Amino acid sequence: MQQDPSCEARPPRWRRQWSRQAPRGTTILLHRAVVQATTDIVPCRTITGAAAPEQQGASGMAYEKRYGITGLARATQTGRYRVKPMKVLTVATVLTATVAIPAVPAAAAGTGWWAMPGYLVTNSGFNPNETSVTVPTVPNLRLIYASSPDRIGQRAPLVADELVYTMDDLGVTATEEATGAQRWRFEPVDEGYVLTQIVHAAGQLVVAAQYWAGMPGDDHARIFVLDAATGTVVRHFNDHGLITQMLVDRGVVVASGESRWTTDTRAYSIADGQLIWTHDRHMRLPVSAGGRVVLSGTGWAVLPLLSVIIDIETGKIIHSEANREYRPLAADEKGTKFYVAWGHSLQVLDASTGTLTWLASNLSPAFAVVSPTRLYVTSFGGTVFALNRGTGAIFWSRTIPGSEYQRAIVAGGVMYVTAKGDRVHTLNPVNGAPLNAPAFTGAVDQIVATYGRVYSTDGTKVTVYGL
Repeated sequence: MQQDPSCEARPPRWRRQWSRQAPRGTTILLHRAVVQATTDIVPCRTITGAAAPEQQGASGMAYEKRYGITGLARATQTGRYRVKPMKVLTVATVLTATVAIPAVPAAAAGTGWWAMPGYLVTNSGFNPNETSVTVPTVPNLRLIYASSPDRIGQRAPLVADELVYTMDDLGVTATEEATGAQRWRFEPVDEGYVLTQIVHAAGQLVVAAQYWAGMPGDDHARIFVLDAATGTVVRHFNDHGLITQMLVDRGVVVASGESRWTTDTRAYSIADGQLIWTHDRHMRLPVSAGGRVVLSGTGWAVLPLLSVIIDIETGKIIHSEANREYRPLAADEKGTKFYVAWGHSLQVLDASTGTLTWLASNLSPAFAVVSPTRLYVTSFGGTVFALNRGTGAIFWSRTIPGSEYQRAIVAGGVMYVTAKGDRVHTLNPVNGAPLNAPAFTGAVDQIVATYGRVYSTDGTKVTVYGL
């Protein structure tokens, strides 16, 4: 579960002839129970047997650009306390009625850990576990420390096991969450590789490194599995293709990138690196709904346009739809449905049957944050919309130029929207009103908010804020 900040995603940064991806997600746990209401408001005190207001988080986005290869960016994170299922109430009925809080999908880590750019495998961008940095306290944020030395291509971090994992073009650095002291640093031995993706799963870090020094068509990469505590390489294996998106779920690594010369999507066993299945359609964003993923595209215009739902463990096609291109944004808490973009519309896609249900039009969705009652959609035009999750009715909208490049997040009842290269807009997700908070000037990636800390990056260093 997450709170009410928004996750951001950003477009690939270009260096020489290659593209590179942006932020990485992090994860954290909570040590105390969190109670929430089914409306998007700031946290409040617990009421007998029920809970206080809900917190929300934004989903990460992947932005693609083509230059013989693809690049994208994203990141997210959450709080660090243990949380257990409880009952929640709407504000209107908080004294009289309760409803069960939706189950949170397994994170293969502790509750609240920011394990991947979109927080968890559902890519919700919503951290319900943050309880310290809230609407009343966010104005009190102050700089705690900044990472050093500067790195090229610094992305938003992941947070888990009291460590902060930050990826840049050349390597991954693990630092102490409390002090920022370096625990370990990993860099691939071979030259010509640029790191593009990172995911935390079950005590391990899965890192993708793309080879950009070859000729066009020389699409290959390496996937490293590291011990998250020490940075030791547990195993690594080669991948023949581009990796602009990566998902780790149910012991499977799904690597995807739209390519003219190689298969778009490949799935490997994380235990031994063996190839499990391939498909020549692209995973636009890393979203899993109950162990299923959505792929779409034309295989670089050489195949018919197609969208498919695939079982991540077997590669079995559960549903296919010709002449449609679904762009998965996020999944619900139960893993039963995807929220997808289809053209300018926002749709709900049943993960088991492929049944499509219209939700809203004229949004042109790039990213989405999924809270228990609302969807926060960022459009490709740079407008953030707050919608009723059940009806698609718009509560409010706000245009923020530059927000289309990275996801917003919601944590602790606070929404964070990054305007790439400018600043972070901190909003009240209830009504979209600006909050008095640090501007995080120069931010180029999404914010990560968890365990009472807020992480921002300008592409060279990570700055850490706390109360």
